[in-house]
Amino acid sequence: MRFLKLFICLYAVLLLSESADAQQKQAVPYFLQSYKNLYAKNPRAATMKWFEDARYGLFVHWGPSAEYKSGDWVLYDKKLPMKEYMEKAMQFKGEKWNADSITDLAVAAQMKYVCYVVKHHDGYAQFASKAGPFNSMNGAAKRDFLKEMAVACKKRNLGLFVYYSIGIDWTHPFYLTTEYYSAARPHYSKENYPSDLIRFKGKEDFTHYWNYVKTHIYEICTNYGAIAGLWFDPIGGAYTNPDMFDMQGIYDMIHSLQPHALVSYKTGFNGNEDYLTCEHEVKSITELMRRVQGEKTAQAAEAAWQKNKHKIAELCATMQSMNWGYYESPNQKHKTPDQVMALLENTAANNANLLLNIGPYPDGSVVPEDRQTLMEVGKILRKQGLPKPDKVGYMKLRETKTKITERDLETQK
Repeated sequence: MRFLKLFICLYAVLLLSESADAQQKQAVPYFLQSYKNLYAKNPRAATMKWFEDARYGLFVHWGPSAEYKSGDWVLYDKKLPMKEYMEKAMQFKGEKWNADSITDLAVAAQMKYVCYVVKHHDGYAQFASKAGPFNSMNGAAKRDFLKEMAVACKKRNLGLFVYYSIGIDWTHPFYLTTEYYSAARPHYSKENYPSDLIRFKGKEDFTHYWNYVKTHIYEICTNYGAIAGLWFDPIGGAYTNPDMFDMQGIYDMIHSLQPHALVSYKTGFNGNEDYLTCEHEVKSITELMRRVQGEKTAQAAEAAWQKNKHKIAELCATMQSMNWGYYESPNQKHKTPDQVMALLENTAANNANLLLNIGPYPDGSVVPEDRQTLMEVGKILRKQGLPKPDKVGYMKLRETKTKITERDLETQK
């Protein structure tokens, strides 16, 4: 009888072991199927290798701010009344938004991943959330746009990065005020200041915002299948108030929930980011931070840059010449196929990936010029492939670019 019990116990252990092995095999994310051996040893290393090989991705800035046709900083730039902006955002529908069409475009353009903005600085979340009511499922759209994108990416074997504005939330009652960070809120006059909506009084109140953020990140990591990573932005407020931004806690939570997932926070917050990402040029933002936020912030930016500057890099750029979200202007221009190819060459010289942004119309459809250009670039790349990355001389380029450009000042706060 004793031997029978021992046999049953051993058999149960064997079944559990086989079940665990099966679960491990099933757990390999869809976009890492060609990296199974490396994944078995180190899930995050597998994603890093996949990301390095991917080279080219589609960035998508779209949401309620597009209704104003003035870019995604419109609430801040035009000091729009916060209550009215939020009410209008909740009526946002995006009737022609089609994740299948957008991911088809990415595939045709020879891209390997998508980075989708699910919460920009206006705080509107494009996914179902229990953290708060300001989201697309709770508004007129009644749609979980992130779920639609996650399903579409998986169907086409595109990795999905999730952009999340952690460093600014203009509409959250307990995010910072301008006394703590100049871009924290629109600069309202005393008469127009929405004191009923902005309830932050001191550092202790920031805990409410941070708990809200943690709930969002937990939902993103548990409700949408395997993601390639989290893409955080902007970083000025975190540099200015490092004691309030427990980014390492966020990184640890992500890696505990999705061990393979990468994290990126611009050129770096604490040096524990998996890769660095830069706007328009692969370079340090130290001088930019010194100019727009001051010496303390510049020193924080420089410390992070020194820790991250040798890491895998990503350059993000826009198809349109002005802003990231949809922006109408007589001066607005869109990149041609030749310009995109030149950008790919420049990115390769910097040994970096290119994350190329589109800002769809308010209804969610893609601007025709952008669609046509990306299709043409895809045809070229199918014939000749991506430019070969320079893995020898790239650091010279990264370390010698310090000039602040107009596009840097456009949204880098």
